[in-house]
Amino acid sequence: MKHIFSIVLLILIMVSCKKEQPPKDYAVIHGTITNPIDSLNLRLYDPKSNKSFIVEVDKDGNFRDTLKLEEPVTFTTVYENIFALYLKNDMEIKIDFDIKKFSETLGFTGNGEAQNNILKYKAEQANELYGEDYKVFLSLDRPAFEAKTNAYVNGIEKQLEINKAKLDSAFINLQKQELKSFQEQNLAQYEEQQKINKLLGKGKPSPEFKDYINYVGGTSSLKDFKGSYVYIDVWATWCVPCIYEIPYLEKLEKDYHGKNIKFVSLSIDNAKDEAKWRKMIKDKNMSGVQILADNAYDSQFIKDYFIYGIPRFILLDPKGNIVNYDAPRPSEEKLKTLFNSLDI
Repeated sequence: MKHIFSIVLLILIMVSCKKEQPPKDYAVIHGTITNPIDSLNLRLYDPKSNKSFIVEVDKDGNFRDTLKLEEPVTFTTVYENIFALYLKNDMEIKIDFDIKKFSETLGFTGNGEAQNNILKYKAEQANELYGEDYKVFLSLDRPAFEAKTNAYVNGIEKQLEINKAKLDSAFINLQKQELKSFQEQNLAQYEEQQKINKLLGKGKPSPEFKDYINYVGGTSSLKDFKGSYVYIDVWATWCVPCIYEIPYLEKLEKDYHGKNIKFVSLSIDNAKDEAKWRKMIKDKNMSGVQILADNAYDSQFIKDYFIYGIPRFILLDPKGNIVNYDAPRPSEEKLKTLFNSLDI
């Protein structure tokens, strides 16, 4: 009996003397990617600080790394697909997914699981809210738009409430701030889309441009192309997605050669880069009408079309009226479907 008492006493002493481990000043991420892509690594981008971290992925899809963070961060994480990842020091989170079935298989386990499951839920709900074409959602009447927006916000707030015991205060506060910003930005986008629909709807006269430099000499104005359909490619030499579309555009021009349509490539390169613009046209043997806007992104034509990112494609009818102010890209099959529906 005395012996047992001594053992129990020793255990109690050991437990009482055991020091509580201080929180780690770093976060750990690890996991496995099924069907990994050869030589592709996981990239974590912090949009707030513009900092990036590269996490190496081995040939079997396994990865593990530590990140020392100054504050909690919601990373934009990229590996073929994109997802949000919340991390803070003292977290250890396991991330697994199959690259071939990404949305169905993305999963989180460990410290940080609850936070990242909420971010996954947010992404799923946002995709449902905006659908395949965000312009459809932003073109709803005001009551329908507000009802769908409120349902989205209330759904996120409900998840935060249900899981609050598992969530840290920094995450909850961040999500509430983001929801507030979302509502403000979403309303601003809605109001702008309503304005766009009014000014640039199908059948509306297109905004004009006048006396833009033409690669072959002289200048061109939009009115010069009346009498034909006009497919305008707004691009620049520094725009990688624009350059990606060039071979598709060239093939499209050949397919519709002799038809009642003109292909106009409108560069928004700066005036000081005219030589660079000319060189790319020559090097890539680009066809169609090649013109240079008068004031890059600040050109009035670009502003009139509410163009904030390129490439942007515009389709006009022979009268100079808008068919589609944001037409499909040359690489998209639905562009040919659109063309074939018209008298080109």
